[in-house]
Amino acid sequence: MIWRKPGERRCTSSFCRLVGLVLCSNASMVYFALDSLRVAVVTTLACSLLLQAGYFGCVLFFTDVDDL
Repeated sequence: MIWRKPGERRCTSSFCRLVGLVLCSNASMVYFALDSLRVAVVTTLACSLLLQAGYFGCVLFFTDVDDL
């Protein structure tokens, strides 16, 4: 079992809310600016991939090996 630090769950849920807010605002801004559902979906998927790559990079480079 992986032990969690106090407050880690709260941080994870706020991170998920922030990612959802960014993706929804991105999709709505692109859709209303360009009036194209296809472009809105493609840019939202691209934004999602960039967020995932950034998160993976942070976990990869800023995780202390001794904590594992």
